[in-house]
Amino acid sequence: MIDKYSGRLMEFLALTVFISFCGGCASTQETATLQQSMFALHEKQQVLDRKMQSVDNQSQKGGELYARIEELQARVGALNGRMEELDHKIDMMAKTIASQSAQQPPPPQQQAPPAPVVAPAAPPAPVQQQPPVAVQVPPPQPKAPQAPPPPSASPEKALYDKGTQAYQQGQFEAARKDLQAFVSKYPKSEYADSALYLVGECHLAEKRYQSAVEAFQQVLDKYPKGSKVPHALLKQGTAFQQMGDVTAARILFEQVIEKYPGSQQAQVAANKLKQMK
Repeated sequence: MIDKYSGRLMEFLALTVFISFCGGCASTQETATLQQSMFALHEKQQVLDRKMQSVDNQSQKGGELYARIEELQARVGALNGRMEELDHKIDMMAKTIASQSAQQPPPPQQQAPPAPVVAPAAPPAPVQQQPPVAVQVPPPQPKAPQAPPPPSASPEKALYDKGTQAYQQGQFEAARKDLQAFVSKYPKSEYADSALYLVGECHLAEKRYQSAVEAFQQVLDKYPKGSKVPHALLKQGTAFQQMGDVTAARILFEQVIEKYPGSQQAQVAANKLKQMK
């Protein structure tokens, strides 16, 4: 716009000088003044061009910085999902150990063997043969029951582990397909809410924000009492924020703070609200 305006102004001044010369009504001093004005306008045009180039460079750097921030947010989301999955596995291992300890019977108490019975000694005279000493052999002790071997991984657990391992390795498309298949095949599994939540995380990492919103909403609708509800609310707000829907993101962040005060998700939501102001 600035180049176009300056060009028209230069054309107008040049046309004025030409008309003045043609009409014979322009003096030498007026001609010199017009030339100086033209040079001054040309210098201003160059200054404006340099400013516009600087603004374009800054805009380009800002776009690169925004893309870098989005990439870092995706990596942080992947790390958070991995930490949550490890916490879940630790909880399940603790429950399994506690269950096996409760079901295992206490070891039987060992009884001391009875003292051997020895016949009394005979008088010194006359010498007679003594009957053989009767020694009572203690009965054999029962063997303690052996703990059963740990059960092998079921097809349900194997499929879930396959999807989570792909997610942890950054293979989001493969992880998303395996986890969706798991939820479809085992909707009532104890891992179903975690699997569906990781589907939303995969969409979020792939910048498929609308699909991420829908996946997190399924977590809220199908498993409202599960442990992944506050996580799903927080990540759903993040997806809306990435799409530019600040109002929806703000509402979801406020719900996390209101329903789960003092939680880690509430702290993250509070920080995001501060950044949005």
